[in-house]
Amino acid sequence: MVFSSVSFLFLFLPIFLLVYCFLKDKNLVYVVFSLGFYFIGEGWYTSIVLASVVVNYFVALWIDRNESEPARRLALLAGVAINLVVLVFFKYTNFLVASFGWNAPSLEWSSRLHLPLGVSFFTFHAISYLVDIYRRVARAERSFLRLSLYILMFPQLISGPILRFHTIARQLRKRVVTGRHVYFGLYLFCLGLGQKVLIADTLAGVADPLFVNGASLSTTTAWLAAVCYTLQILFDFSGYSNMAIGLGWLTGFHFPRNFNSPYISRSVTEFWRRWHMSLSKWFLDYLYIPLGGNRNGALQTYRNLIIVFLLCGLWHGAGWTFVLWGIYHGLLLVLERLGWGEVLRRLPRAFQHLYTMLAVIFGWVLFRADNVTQAFGMLQTMIVPTASDEVDAWHLLNGQEQLVLVLAILFATRIVPHMLRSASLVSPMPPWPRRTPVYMSGVGCIIAILLISASSVKILSGSYSPFIYFRF
Repeated sequence: MVFSSVSFLFLFLPIFLLVYCFLKDKNLVYVVFSLGFYFIGEGWYTSIVLASVVVNYFVALWIDRNESEPARRLALLAGVAINLVVLVFFKYTNFLVASFGWNAPSLEWSSRLHLPLGVSFFTFHAISYLVDIYRRVARAERSFLRLSLYILMFPQLISGPILRFHTIARQLRKRVVTGRHVYFGLYLFCLGLGQKVLIADTLAGVADPLFVNGASLSTTTAWLAAVCYTLQILFDFSGYSNMAIGLGWLTGFHFPRNFNSPYISRSVTEFWRRWHMSLSKWFLDYLYIPLGGNRNGALQTYRNLIIVFLLCGLWHGAGWTFVLWGIYHGLLLVLERLGWGEVLRRLPRAFQHLYTMLAVIFGWVLFRADNVTQAFGMLQTMIVPTASDEVDAWHLLNGQEQLVLVLAILFATRIVPHMLRSASLVSPMPPWPRRTPVYMSGVGCIIAILLISASSVKILSGSYSPFIYFRF
């Protein structure tokens, strides 16, 4: 069950909100519905995430109560190892078996392994919780129910944002929902639903069949596929994040912002400050800095960047295309630290934007391709003009797809929001409620109503596409 499905929008969500409003023990309601949400999608694999909660609950208590530093460190290492074993076993066993030719009959069971939804996310939640307890950033949660809610909360369970326990610990105990919070949450939810259903799913209808053909495309159609996917993944994932954040506000949780217009970046370094910000912060705090960060000289810094982005690629998917995507971005960041970033800052802004978008688009081709051969074949087609370039890629799109593509570009580059603000039609979108935010204005209400209406029509017509990040 996904947020843009009929069953969620018209059955699960209304029932949840109704029960949540009228029953007193809201944490219990949240946990029960979150388990139901996960069970509907994963069945008995729900026991895995429940086991994760139990193990991390007791390990954290042990770390928090023990005064012996060696014992605390040993408990932390054991807890992190258990979480990583779960992640590696379910997510990477098939990849390792296929990559290293382990074809023994005793390993045939690996082909039947199922990847539990959200395993990468709830594993990272659990690891950050244990590390923060060890660092004494937070105290271990004594209430099993509250810790269960932290890990199981259905808005962020499947695809984030990745929450830090200490940032919502107080909200797990007590939270207040005002009318302003409800308006803000509904606006964000409608906005995210529109991003996913109206933009991302439409662009998926263009990108998916084109990527199947890969190297057989003309140069112009290969670029069309790459651009459509570049926009699709932005609106798909940022749409999910906005829906999750909106649901959080509706129930009193203030989730962190996860995207900040990444396609207006003027360097790849800036791109990673704006893209999937909760994941970037996680890798910064729990891997890059513990490795030494940039404190031990240039060579160590470059090594740390490559390690972090190699693992970032693997976190996204068990495949060599993801490994290459991670290394590619790591090398780009190293290149910018070596001096290219300083040169870039002296060049015109238009060139900075062009360089960044080209670098990101090439990276998304690696990310989207089914295998390395397809990825390199498509990249070659994009770079080297083909003899079949007389094909007019624009006319491969129908009128609706053309309109959505243009609007997606305008919104992704913030041209439309800038025009609306210049015309004083809406105020800037705030990260949290202010006195006169956009969602309280008449235009904001009209936008929300139009988005939910148009999205509902498309969903009820049978158009459906799962969120890209659900497979991570």
